[in-house]
Amino acid sequence: MQDEQAWMQRCRSGDREAFYQLVEPLLDRVYSTSTAMLRSSHLAEDAVQNAMIEAYQAIMNGKEIRNFTAWFKQLAAMRTMDLARKRSRLRKITESLDDMDPRDPQAQPMEALLKKEEQSGLLSQVMSLDIKLRSVILLYYYQEMSIEEISAALGVKAGTVKSRLHRARNILLKRNQSLRKRKVMTHVGCKE
Repeated sequence: MQDEQAWMQRCRSGDREAFYQLVEPLLDRVYSTSTAMLRSSHLAEDAVQNAMIEAYQAIMNGKEIRNFTAWFKQLAAMRTMDLARKRSRLRKITESLDDMDPRDPQAQPMEALLKKEEQSGLLSQVMSLDIKLRSVILLYYYQEMSIEEISAALGVKAGTVKSRLHRARNILLKRNQSLRKRKVMTHVGCKE
């Protein structure tokens, strides 16, 4: 954390490289999480870019940031949720957006990695959860944010975060049990 404070001070002094040194180690993870939450590389890029702009402005305005890594992860999560809410409102207004499949013809290497991960059963199940449940699972397990950090990022009470985590885990557990049961029955030659 002392390094973070030094980089922020250098940034305030006009060192353009200092801001990059602060955010660069965090970008892959926050981008991956944003992409998974939003299911869109373009929206994830916007969310991360918005977080970076806001972080830079906060540093330059002298905001006291004690733990930049945790603060930036939380900021990126908030900007991701902002875009998710905006997307949800637009979807409600124009129902035809539900049928659209945003595809990126020039997939980035990180997107290729995410697609590979999506093929795994658990991530596919997580991705099928409602945005409220999916976001807490991704922020808690993938971003390794605390309950309090998630609470602040999503603007909900800590108890709500715990409740959503519990509900999401139960749904995932039931889905996994159902899948295992089907696999066992298929291997034995039975049908449900």
